[in-house]
This record gives sequence, structure tokens and C-alpha cells, in this order.
Amino acid sequence: MINKVKYIIGKHLNISVCLLFALFSCLIILPYLHGPAYIHQEGWDGRFHMARVAESYLNLSHGHLNQAIPSVMTKTFGSFGYPQNLFYPLITMLPEVLLHIIFGNAYGGYLAFIALIFFSTFMSMYICTLKITKSRFIALLSSALYGFSHFAISITLFYRSFGGSFIFIFMPIAFYGMYQIALKDHKKWWIMSLGVAGLILCDLPDAVVVVLMLVFSFSMTFTVKEAKNIKLTRIVKLIYAGMLSALLSAFFLAPLLQNLLFVKNISVNKLLLSNTVLPTLSVFLTDKLASYSLGLSGLIVVFFVINGWNKFHPALKYLSVVLLINLILVTNIFPWPIFDKYLGFVQFVGRFLYTATFISAFLGAIAIANIVENRKSRYLLVTLFCSIGLLSVTSLNFSIKRNPNGNAVNIVSWDDFQNATLNNYVYDYLPHNAFKIKDKLEQHSIPLMNPKKEIQQTRWTTGYDSIHYRINSVQKYTDVVLPNIFYPGFTVYVNGEKMPEKYNKNNAIVVPIEKGISKIDVKYVKTPVQIISFWISVIALLTLIVLKNKKLTKLLPLFKKH
Repeated sequence: MINKVKYIIGKHLNISVCLLFALFSCLIILPYLHGPAYIHQEGWDGRFHMARVAESYLNLSHGHLNQAIPSVMTKTFGSFGYPQNLFYPLITMLPEVLLHIIFGNAYGGYLAFIALIFFSTFMSMYICTLKITKSRFIALLSSALYGFSHFAISITLFYRSFGGSFIFIFMPIAFYGMYQIALKDHKKWWIMSLGVAGLILCDLPDAVVVVLMLVFSFSMTFTVKEAKNIKLTRIVKLIYAGMLSALLSAFFLAPLLQNLLFVKNISVNKLLLSNTVLPTLSVFLTDKLASYSLGLSGLIVVFFVINGWNKFHPALKYLSVVLLINLILVTNIFPWPIFDKYLGFVQFVGRFLYTATFISAFLGAIAIANIVENRKSRYLLVTLFCSIGLLSVTSLNFSIKRNPNGNAVNIVSWDDFQNATLNNYVYDYLPHNAFKIKDKLEQHSIPLMNPKKEIQQTRWTTGYDSIHYRINSVQKYTDVVLPNIFYPGFTVYVNGEKMPEKYNKNNAIVVPIEKGISKIDVKYVKTPVQIISFWISVIALLTLIVLKNKKLTKLLPLFKKH
């Protein structure tokens, strides 16, 4: 029987790997399948991300397929037209909405979504490492080291920062594309474009740091002697990859830039990088089951990298230097106070741990393969690392269940999970001068915004990208302030007549009204920038598919023997 199982696994290795990763992903969420639902408390990333998808679910569940990605939030985030999705891309979160619809329960869909994230992380690392090293053992081991890394577990299961979770999925793809440009077949430059575009559409601040490190890693191309024209071609292809990435993600980047230029000073909390650094030892040694660090498992992997450094070829030695740089950048060893003023866009130095986690897993697996050559010993080692990873995940999960409040989660029923996700009051993208009136915005009251005016509000309703009021005024006013903040694209109609754009010092929309009953409609209309950039991205993607169709089919050699 055992020999028959071995034969089946050997004959269908890639399918077996898929099933193994699927099993791991199910085991990760297993502790949450019993008992109540757990949702992050106010102000935590998990609550923020679930609120982002709640409105999409409400739209899609009513059959409005064209409303999957609303530009402004009228049912969540205070319901006053907050343009969350113009500043933070939603597209990578849509699988959660679909799973919610399939399972018919918000919490069930949420748990399936977490399992999907881990499965995709394992598979992404496995496929890309397999393509680079041509070794199934290295691919399998690197996937275990990567997917079960302390940082990956912390981001997805504790912080539930799902934008960061998707960074782990797209980073191997972007690295594989960069590796091809730098050292192998530079004609595959477009793969890096797909990976980088994916990173941008996950979490832009995280993506900026990761992409900068990828570009820096590209310098490994100079560890190999080649003709100057080939080196120049590689550099040009890197530029091509960057340009295509920008085109593929233009539908998000262009409107974002438009709104940032308009707002100028958003309300997001700005931290001094020097205040976010970690003590050197805390990068590896932590007394927490989840944290911004590589953890003890990361220390073991880095030890193998150091031990196997002499056996690395020059490009991998250069990559190990990049790993060291990333580790230094998250500690107080680096003189961050000097750069606080110039690198504020990084927001906090923990973002460098994404690249550190990836490189340590990739190089660690190669180093271990160079040391352990016996086949049986290799797979015993993989089993050991996977077991340690599952134990780490299970320990964290049971810690959260045992002490919810200490882990910043609230207990609700599975049925109440959906309603709990609607309440999120993080407004990082409000204009700074509008943040002071956020409490008034949440009341949706025109009389509250105009205390000295004799106005009575009789109705307030919301629709897709629109908010509607009905008021009764005892006299005519030229400057009635609405509980809505103006951004490019907002259009106001009073009794069906379009009003000129006008807003006060707090960026609140201002309109004139006549005496008597007035119907006020605040609508968001997609800007020319949104429309044009959307079609730029569509055309770029279609062009890539047409030109690279054969190569796209070779990208995932899932059933190909090596």
C-alpha cells in the first residue's frame, strides 16, 4: 500500500504538491471552524480590510455586477462618500467577496479567503523557485520556509493586513521575472511586469519598498561577464518591465495621483522612520507568537545562508548581501534619523521584512540543498520544517482564541460577522483640514453642518456612488454646507439642476438652495482620468496576452516533468 502511494505521488508530483499545499491551507484555518467568529477591533488592519470588501459584497449580492468596485463608500466607512478605493486598490480583495457569496456566510468566506492566500503563497513560491533552480526539493523547501515564515504568519493571521498578504503572493513572480532579465532569458521581461503590477495592486507603500529592493537586486547581472550590448539589452528590458507595470496598473495609479495632487495633505498618520526601528536582536528573537520580525525560524534559515555562502555562485552571493542590507534597514544599526525627512513615504521600516523573508527562504533552501544531499534526509527535513510551521500557526490561532481581547479581536457570531465589518472609522485619505469634522460627516445631517440656518432634513439615503438628501428650508441660502467632502468626480444636483463645484476650507461641499423643499443628490462620476487610465490598462493587458500567448502558457509548468 505504501509503495503504491509512493508510486502515485511520484507519477503525479505536481498534483501531489498542490494537494499538500491545499491540506496545509485547510489545517491553518481549522481551529476557527469551531466556535464563534473573531473580528479585529476598531483601528486594526483586519477590520479595515473587511470593511473594504463589505460594500462590494452588498452590491454584488443584489446582482449589480458593474458595482463590484465602487469609487466611493456609501454603505461603509461612515457612508458619507469616502473615496477609499481611489486611494487603496480593491481588486485583489475581490476573491473574498466571491467566496462570501459562494459560502453564503461572511465568516465562512473570510476563512476560505485566508486559506486561499496561504495556498497561493505556497504555490507562487514553489513554481517560481522550481523554474529558477529546476529542483523540486529546493522549491518545496523554500515554499515551506516562505509560507510558514514568522512574518508571513503574523501579517495574515495576526495583523490580517491582507494587502501585505498578497505581497507574499506576487513577490516570487516579480523576482522570477527580474531574475530572468538579470541573468537568464531577458525576453521574459514581461513576467516581472505582471509581478510588479500585482504588487502595486496589493498595497502601494509595501510595493514601493519591495520594488526598490528588486531593482537593487537587479545589479546581480553585473556578477556575470557578458558582452556590453547584452548588458545594455538587459537594462533596457528592465525599463520595459517598469513601463509595462505602470501601464497595467494605470487604472489605479492615475486616479490615485489625481486625488493626491488635489488633496495635497491626507490625514494618514505620519511616523518618523527612526521611531519604528527594531532593536537588532528583535529581528530574530521575540517573545511574541506574531510580530514584525523574522522570528527564531528566520534566524535558523539565515544561519544556513551564512553557512552555505561559500557554495553560492556570485549572483546568489550578491543576493545574500541584499538580504543583509534589508535586515540592517529594519534595525537601529542603520542611521535612520538622517533619512527621516527624505524617505517618509516608507512610513515604517518593517516593510523591508517582506524582501528579507523572501530572500532568506529562497537562499536558505538552496543552502540546505547544498548541505543535505541524501534524498531521504531531504524530505525528512521538509517534513520537519512543515511540522514546525503548522505548530507555529496552530499556537498563534489558539492563543487568539484563548485571549481574544489581548490579541485585539472581538467575539461575534458567524451571522453577525458581516454587520460587524460595516463599522470602520479609519479615514486616512481625508484631507487634513477635513479630519476635524469627521464626526459630523458620520451624522449625515445637513442641519448639523449649518447650525445657524433654519433647515430641516426629512430624508437621507444612499445608492451606488451616490448620496441623497431631502430638506425643507424657511428661506433661500447660497452657501449650505453638506456632510460630504469634495474630491475630483463629485457632482451635486439640487432639484435636478447641476451645481458648480464649490467647497469650504474643510473641503466640505457647498451648494445654494431655494426656499422650501429641496432634493439634493451627491453623485460620484468617474473622471476622464479614471476612464482613460482604465482603457490604457485594458489595452496593455490585451496586447500582452496577444503578443505573449505562447509564453503565458509556459509560465505555469505545473504538469511538466523536470
